Amino acid sequence: MCAYRERATEASGTEPRKDRRATVHVIGLRGVPASWGGVERQVEELYSRLAARGYRVVVYGRSHYVPTDVSEYKGMIVKRLPTIEVKGFESAIHSLLAVFCCLMGDPQIVHFYTQGACLFSWIPRILRPKARVFFTCVGLDWQRKKWAPWQAAIIRLGEVCSVLFPHCATAVSRELQTYYQQHYGISLHHVPNGVNLPAPDSSSCRLLQELGLKRRDYFLWVGRIVPEKRLEDLIEAFKTGPIPQKLVIVGGSAHTQSYFTKLRKSAGNASGVVFAGFRYGSELDQLFRNARGFVTASELEGLPLTLLEAMSYGLVCIASDIAPHREALGGLGEFVFPVGGVNRLNQHLLHVGKLGDEALDARHFRAVEWVRAYFSWDEAADRLDSLYRQSLASGADAGAANLPGMGSAG
Repeated sequence: MCAYRERATEASGTEPRKDRRATVHVIGLRGVPASWGGVERQVEELYSRLAARGYRVVVYGRSHYVPTDVSEYKGMIVKRLPTIEVKGFESAIHSLLAVFCCLMGDPQIVHFYTQGACLFSWIPRILRPKARVFFTCVGLDWQRKKWAPWQAAIIRLGEVCSVLFPHCATAVSRELQTYYQQHYGISLHHVPNGVNLPAPDSSSCRLLQELGLKRRDYFLWVGRIVPEKRLEDLIEAFKTGPIPQKLVIVGGSAHTQSYFTKLRKSAGNASGVVFAGFRYGSELDQLFRNARGFVTASELEGLPLTLLEAMSYGLVCIASDIAPHREALGGLGEFVFPVGGVNRLNQHLLHVGKLGDEALDARHFRAVEWVRAYFSWDEAADRLDSLYRQSLASGADAGAANLPGMGSAG
């Protein structure tokens, strides 16, 4: 849909008024400040930049996630709303409340993140027809193994809504663009995730001592411990041996306690597997800085921020051979393995485990330069800013949802 409007805007030379700030309401995440979760990090990075450019940004967060004293963060207005902490209902109830809270004002842009939240995208189209509705696809959420069949079906309905009701949609990866093109015949704008290069190290390594770790003597995994991450493959590869380095798993369950328990049981008392729990800020920074490499065995991703962050620290990355990993790694996909390929994973771990400091340093430089060149939050904010301006300038066209495409594939 946006492609049509963009061409009309470019032809007329129309620009939105410079002296007016657009109001953007962001729905479909846990909230900010981002402590864990890729969507939360994406929203924090993008909208803090847009707020600095003059947008009035309202982010809706869940009351048990956002600290009680947070009502403004990095220029964004943060509204805490209640929900129930029950898998399958928590996100839906919060998103619905956020929509109606948003509509109590006069939003110019309502931006939905995740397919599940987009289930309610029809409401602002009907009740606030002048508002521009946006959607960002960060992954095919209905494919996640933690959902029961009926829950997956509801999220799949949200996917259908993401095709029918938004004026404009974006995707974080080329694979997601291809999916929507092949299944629905529409094109989504590509607005990939970015990464911040780490600042010079000025902190101590007390956490390493606490966990019994040494510099470049462990492989790191970071994320939500859910079945599609296939952590059982990592543990099995390390148990296959003989890998002298340790495996450090950073994160916790996300309504997947039985899976988490199964992993701990599988690891047993093996000293080579360290469950470090949730780590944020300077502690996570130290774990990234001192790892030998980063490893991920996922079978389902959008565009994983943890992999981009690992490259921003210059780590050698060992990753399962799925399209989002290949997109993130680019020409650095030296160590990939088939999903579920434990033996191949073990071979890569052994190989990287034997690399000397000179080889690791050379790969460090290439990884940092890659993400610096291709994964910039500033550039992503530029793209989103441009889409907002073009959409606002075009006005609300009657029947826009029935146009053949949502945006260019660029």
